[in-house]
Amino acid sequence: MNTLASFKSILLIMALSLSPILSAQIVNVWAVGDGEKVFRYNTDHFAEKNNSIWDGEKVKLRGLYNEVLGFQVIVELDSLGAKSLEISMTPPVNTVSGDIVGGDGTIAYGPQGSIDLFSQHYLNVTKPTKPAWYYGSENSAPENMVGWIPDALIPSNALGKGGFPLTVPKTREITIRMQHRLEVIERQETQNQGFWIDLYLPRDRNFASGVYTSEITVWVNGKAASKLPVEIELINAYLPDENHSNVWMFTSKNSMVNYFRDLEYDEVMEMMKFEAHRHRVDLVGGFDVHSSVFSLDAMNQYKPYLDGSAFTAENGYQGPGQGVGEKLFTVGIYGNPVLGRTKDSVQSESNKWVTWFEENSPDTRYFWYMIDEPGEVQYPYIKQNAEWVKSNPGPGKRLPIFTTTAYKEELKDVIDIFNGYRGIQDYEQFKLLKERGGDHWFYNGNRPFYGSVILEAEAVDFRVNGWIKHLFGINTWFIWHGSHWQHNFQGPKGNLQQRVFNEPLTFINWGFNYGNGDGVVFYPGRMPYHKEEDRGLNKVLPSIRLKNIRRGQQDHELLWLAEQKIGKAKVSELIRKVVPKAMHEVDKDDPVAWSQRGDDYDKIRNEILNLLK
Repeated sequence: MNTLASFKSILLIMALSLSPILSAQIVNVWAVGDGEKVFRYNTDHFAEKNNSIWDGEKVKLRGLYNEVLGFQVIVELDSLGAKSLEISMTPPVNTVSGDIVGGDGTIAYGPQGSIDLFSQHYLNVTKPTKPAWYYGSENSAPENMVGWIPDALIPSNALGKGGFPLTVPKTREITIRMQHRLEVIERQETQNQGFWIDLYLPRDRNFASGVYTSEITVWVNGKAASKLPVEIELINAYLPDENHSNVWMFTSKNSMVNYFRDLEYDEVMEMMKFEAHRHRVDLVGGFDVHSSVFSLDAMNQYKPYLDGSAFTAENGYQGPGQGVGEKLFTVGIYGNPVLGRTKDSVQSESNKWVTWFEENSPDTRYFWYMIDEPGEVQYPYIKQNAEWVKSNPGPGKRLPIFTTTAYKEELKDVIDIFNGYRGIQDYEQFKLLKERGGDHWFYNGNRPFYGSVILEAEAVDFRVNGWIKHLFGINTWFIWHGSHWQHNFQGPKGNLQQRVFNEPLTFINWGFNYGNGDGVVFYPGRMPYHKEEDRGLNKVLPSIRLKNIRRGQQDHELLWLAEQKIGKAKVSELIRKVVPKAMHEVDKDDPVAWSQRGDDYDKIRNEILNLLK
């Protein structure tokens, strides 16, 4: 180091040594909707002064009965962090009737609505996900792919483990060693700590519509440090409990049972299905009933999830989708041979499945997941098994066949439901498939065709898929995993248990394709393998990505309601304002055409809300 640099360093050390020791200070508090990710050290965010829910002074929200409004409060702190930071929100009160949303705030998801509070947990990404599976090229990469990215949402009752009150450490430090062992410490001046609020508006329409008011308080060391007024317009229209499009997510039985050791298997299944259902997701495929041969007892026990009786207040469920069953059921998962390997076995077993569904759950979209991601070498196997099904003299001939591949001309007469990771690339064939009772869904995420699933993706990557599904008439989005807490066996990390709260890399194979956050949309409330990550809660924890899946599903329902009023063509025109091109309309090397800012979707959402008033 030269003499001048050494002299400047010594001056800096002297300045730091003379600085008074101050208590933590809040630099700024602001709010933003669910459509942005505010990185920990991005303290000059473009939405800070004004956005779709924040005018610089007040939080302004609008929504329907039975809608969940997710939004964020961002607290910017000085370099000292905070030892005891939390927020609170008073139950909203109707300015005319005096009705109170959420009652005393202690009953989650009741008919009167509720308020749920979370702290945002950050993951440090230094090695960004590569293109290929997740995005087509650098042209379609997310805008910011490195830094401390918020995702896991820690409930307020995870006391001392990321819940309230929250300890925020000092800002990051850079240490430089000099020849004479002197140190210069540079500190990032400020940092963000994000909080997430879910405001569930009443499903009980006896609560008055109109304007409700509330207040958010930021607390430091038990003292009120900042207050934000909140105004909510409850519009006199009801968001359907039913989903008119599906998000199908797989989860692993092993990850669930191995993590929640204090619970019985049935309790774990119910807990996870409840959390998914509240986010308008069908959690299907990871349970014994999907990976085993047909069992009448097992299907009768599973039936409440299909007819909706599992999702009722009498069974302990409250929230969106009350009384509504799952729409999908997979016979077998990822190609395991639940129907056997001979013609006689395939035909006799398929008869059992079809008979049960036709007699017990005729509205469920059930199918045989014959094989996963097949190549041409597997085509003879597919054709042989399909022929066994379709030539079945019994009811089993009506069993639809599904696989995870985009449309293939050679398989058009044997596969009923295609599912490609780049979506529908032949729209004319898609329409022909639909006309003859088949279908084509899309799989995981791949920019610029539709939103990606990786941690670095924009928040709206998970929201836009609801709009894309509506625009193109796509029935289902399949996400390969939601609780990939154990590393995949196809890669160098084998079956190691992941440190999902500290390491962003969650998928890697021997070809060294890897994805940060891939397969982890839920986080475990218990962590038996890495005790320092245990949150002490026998529940699955949500993420910002899961919240945006819900927002996209709710948007789809708003679009469906608007279509009843103004017709499909006009709704498509609205969608095209934010999604000018997607799916087959773009090439893998194109930039993303759909808007990547939450405010743009909120503007169209507000137009729809005005239609529904």
